[in-house]
Amino acid sequence: MKTFKHYLYALAIAATLMKSTPAAADTIELRSDTWCPYVCDNKAAPGYMIEAFIRIFEKHGHKVNFEIVNWARAVNETRQNKAHVIVGAMVNDSPDFVFPEKSFGTGDDYFYVPRDSTWTYTGEPSLKGKKVGVINGYAYGGLVDDIIRKRKDVFISMSGDHPLEQLFRMVKNKRLDAFIENDAVFKYTLRELKLNPNDYKRVSENVADDPRLWAAFSPKNKNSVAYGKIFSKGIVELRQSGELQKILAKYGLTDWEPLPKQSR
Repeated sequence: MKTFKHYLYALAIAATLMKSTPAAADTIELRSDTWCPYVCDNKAAPGYMIEAFIRIFEKHGHKVNFEIVNWARAVNETRQNKAHVIVGAMVNDSPDFVFPEKSFGTGDDYFYVPRDSTWTYTGEPSLKGKKVGVINGYAYGGLVDDIIRKRKDVFISMSGDHPLEQLFRMVKNKRLDAFIENDAVFKYTLRELKLNPNDYKRVSENVADDPRLWAAFSPKNKNSVAYGKIFSKGIVELRQSGELQKILAKYGLTDWEPLPKQSR
């Protein structure tokens, strides 16, 4: 026979579970900027990160409300818990955020210049007399980020909805000598803007010392750890089912973390 003590015990367990598990009907506010092929301003093809994230969380009963804003705003809103997650983040973008076990891609960052440029980036001394474009709030790599912060005379920060397009124009018009960008985004944007890839070249080693990209959850949201677990489990399930490979193929990409080969 169940006693009143058993009833109270059951209520306590239920309350604990409710606190530790996000409600099935949660609406997750997702923010990012346009960064194709990771995140795109296109409803039919919103980027592989958006497609995969929505698929993962909707399978777990959540709704996802995605909004494109500039990157600095995306980070700030999520840090304040006005939004719940950003995607396409490097750890240096938001070191105080909650990062899941599984990453969401990789990205190499390079300095790019017009084809006729004779300049090469070889470290901070090589920046003398140069103007280099970067995107406001982006992290590119620990060492380079430190140089960007202290060399305001060299680095010009762009913001807005399509800052990379601004950087391409400014380099073409000789208002900048170079800019830094993710290699996949650089190539995708060249195609979208119908620019000749032979008009540009990379002039540095990969400056991203940690190339992993993440879904990073708000440090002020009590459900962030639970969301991170849902994401990590979900990305593994998408990979194992082949769904992730289909999403990536839509954007001309391959898996950043292939399945291990099966032993015979």
